[in-house]
Amino acid sequence: MRTYCTLGIIGLAGVANASTVGTFGFTDLNSSYDGQTFHALSLGSFPTGGDVTDYSNGPASSATFESGFIGVQNLADVVFQMDISNVTATTADGTSGRIVIRDEDGDVLSGSFQGVWDFRFGFGFFDGEITTIAYNDVGDGLFTGTDGTGAYATPDGTYIGGISFMMEMSTWFGSAAGGPNTFSDEIAASFGLFGTPTPGGVSLLALGGLVASRRRR
Repeated sequence: MRTYCTLGIIGLAGVANASTVGTFGFTDLNSSYDGQTFHALSLGSFPTGGDVTDYSNGPASSATFESGFIGVQNLADVVFQMDISNVTATTADGTSGRIVIRDEDGDVLSGSFQGVWDFRFGFGFFDGEITTIAYNDVGDGLFTGTDGTGAYATPDGTYIGGISFMMEMSTWFGSAAGGPNTFSDEIAASFGLFGTPTPGGVSLLALGGLVASRRRR
C-alpha cells in the first residue's frame, strides 16, 4: 500500500509545480460504498492523519492533522465523496465528487472533482480532476490543522487541480452478477494538488486530459 501512495504523490507533483498553490494528503481514511455513493472520511475509530500544505506565501507551510485527530469541539474533519457509475469489471466513473477539509476552528477547504477508478490486483486507484476548490475562512485569516503548528495565511481565489485515491479493496463496486456491491470500514488514502495554470508551462488541466484519455469509448 505504501508503494501505491508514493507513486500517487510523484504523479501529481510532476504535473504543474510552477503554478501549485497547495497540496493535501490523508491516510487511514474510513471508506464505504452504499451501492451509489463512495465516502472516505475521518472517524475517531480510524487513525486518520495528514496535512494541507500552502505554497502561495513563500516557503511551504503545512497545517498538520494529527493521526487520530479530534479537533476543538470536534470541528476538524475530512470528507471526500463521489457517486459511482458505469461500473465494469475493472473500471468505474466517479462523478459529483465533493471535498471538505475543515481545520480545528472551522476554516474550510472545499471543492468539486470527477474522474475514473481502476481496479487491479485487489487495489483500487482513482485518478481525477479537481474542477474547483477554494478556502472559506471564518475570520482569523489562518488555516491551522489540529496541532496548533504550521498555520498559514488562508489564500484567496478559486483553483483547479488533481486528486487521487488509493486503497486495497476486499470487494469491487460491481458484482459478477452485474449489480452493485457494498462495503464499509475499508482503509483509503487520498492526495491532491491545486493551483492555477501557467502560460507557457505545464497546465494542471493536463490531469483532465489524462482522465479523459482513460475513459471507456
